[in-house]
Amino acid sequence: MGQVMTNPRDRNQRMKSLFANVNPDDLVTPSATMSADAEKRRVGSAAVKSMDRAFVSIEEENKRLHEQLLSAESIIEIDPDKVVPSFVSDRLDIEGDRTFEAFVEGIREAGQKLPILVRPLPGRPDHYQAAYGHRRLRACRILKRPVKAIVRDLSDEELIISQGIENSERLNLSFIEQALFALTLKEKGYSRETISEALGRKEQKNIAYISFLTNAAAALPEDLIRLIGSAPSIGRPKWEKLGSLIQNRSLNATQRHAVEALTSNEDWASADSNQRFSLVLGVLDNRGKSESAVTEIAIEDGSVVVAKRSGNAMTISIPEKRIPGLSAWLLERLPDLVQEYRATQKEGS
Repeated sequence: MGQVMTNPRDRNQRMKSLFANVNPDDLVTPSATMSADAEKRRVGSAAVKSMDRAFVSIEEENKRLHEQLLSAESIIEIDPDKVVPSFVSDRLDIEGDRTFEAFVEGIREAGQKLPILVRPLPGRPDHYQAAYGHRRLRACRILKRPVKAIVRDLSDEELIISQGIENSERLNLSFIEQALFALTLKEKGYSRETISEALGRKEQKNIAYISFLTNAAAALPEDLIRLIGSAPSIGRPKWEKLGSLIQNRSLNATQRHAVEALTSNEDWASADSNQRFSLVLGVLDNRGKSESAVTEIAIEDGSVVVAKRSGNAMTISIPEKRIPGLSAWLLERLPDLVQEYRATQKEGS
């Protein structure tokens, strides 16, 4: 084994001996021949490196695609009668939508192009719950053909967020469908962030919009919303106006009778959901206007009692000089009159 040089002076002398016959200028300025050869080698080396990088990139891409294929979920065919809808509906009356008939015919002629997404139902083998694709599911059930589906294990939150995939792509849920869907999720305890994602509105600026949706739906009776339908052409301002005519999310007796009379009309049967909204808004708004009119009640001695409605309140004006003591008598009798009125209401119902 050679001796290791540990002395700095010895190392210095050895380095000098190695380069003793080398011209320093040659180190700075290489010959033209050597330069050309070196350039060829450099270019060749760069090309090889570039090809190597290309092959590595292709190999990585092939590997990535291969992994995707291996991990891809298969599409299976399921009996549609073994699939229940999502626990939160984002659609109002699928079959009431006039475009649904054309949708069914499209699947009849061309087949189901996109699969639905389902999750297994615990304790019920071969039964599933749909996350999205409810129109495709219903169409296949009508056509009595299997529905193509991807089966995935999903939590409740993952299921409703998966619904957002379809919502963000189709962008055709009406305002009131979004509002009712958002309110249902809010009542089930989900955050605005989760509701926003479930509606396909991931942007932070759209989280505030969830409050507009839930407030609009919370002002309206759900059965009235479902009676009207999706009303795709009716936006937030009109729904909020309708909500402003209703107190405590419930129709009063007068409004209920007005809507019942409306729905028994022939115009209602032939109207689409947009027209039904206009009919309901018109009858409730007109009812409010007629009730705000002044009513004069003539008494036998020529006195006139004036009754004026304002919103949900009525003011009765009694000419005290012409009928002294009547106001005090009415106030004293009012509790008995209220009981008598409620008794007649119970008998009527």
